[in-house]
Amino acid sequence: MPNGRRRGGAPWWLWIYAGLFAATLLLTLSLVYLTTVHVRTAETRFARDAATPRAVRGIPYADLINRTATAARLNPALLAAMISAESGFDAQARSPRGAYGLMQVMPGTWREIGGTAGCRPAAADGAVPECIQEPGENLAVGAAYLRRLADRFGGNMVLAVAAYNAGAVPVARYRGVPPYPETTRYMRQVALAWYHLQSTGTLTRFWSGVIRRFDLWRRLRGALVVVLAVMTLPWLLPLHRPETGGVALTGASR
Repeated sequence: MPNGRRRGGAPWWLWIYAGLFAATLLLTLSLVYLTTVHVRTAETRFARDAATPRAVRGIPYADLINRTATAARLNPALLAAMISAESGFDAQARSPRGAYGLMQVMPGTWREIGGTAGCRPAAADGAVPECIQEPGENLAVGAAYLRRLADRFGGNMVLAVAAYNAGAVPVARYRGVPPYPETTRYMRQVALAWYHLQSTGTLTRFWSGVIRRFDLWRRLRGALVVVLAVMTLPWLLPLHRPETGGVALTGASR
């Protein structure tokens, strides 16, 4: 009778199982690399080279980013990475906390910087200027604020970026990046986006999506590790197969 084996080989289902196992292992290893080695590499380079100028291309508002960053003595690749993390290049973005535009500028920050020549702060305290989401004005104010933070922290762009997210006071109090989960995610997202922008000058839609869904890939990595462990069990546990070639004799039948 057919036993599911190919002539001279293992059962067909075992080949399918081995293929699924290999594919799962490859995907798991890729996610492990992305969520560990790739992140550490990006963060290490970011801490060392974040201020090194690199023009950007092939992304929304590339020319505007290059001009604004140069005027503020900032790295265009860094400014683009922050825009990616802040708003995903959506000029109409508005956060639940009341931040606006490409750089997610708060109205209070707009007043602190003094706005721009074309978009002054609203006269009424707490009011939002109508032009706060205009890309050029928003980017100019966000860049001016980042430049002010960089000067405050002695040119340390890691601390300046952390202060842009968490505020200058927590950064000064902790003498480093505050251990806030939101700030940790933000710094990782900026570092990863910067790494690709600094290396290639652009940020593809693929990598932009991967970076913005980083927490999803970490959860998927954990789930795949569990799946791999379960799939490994049949290879480790002994399989009890019935003996072939006759019936075992007992003492009574001898």
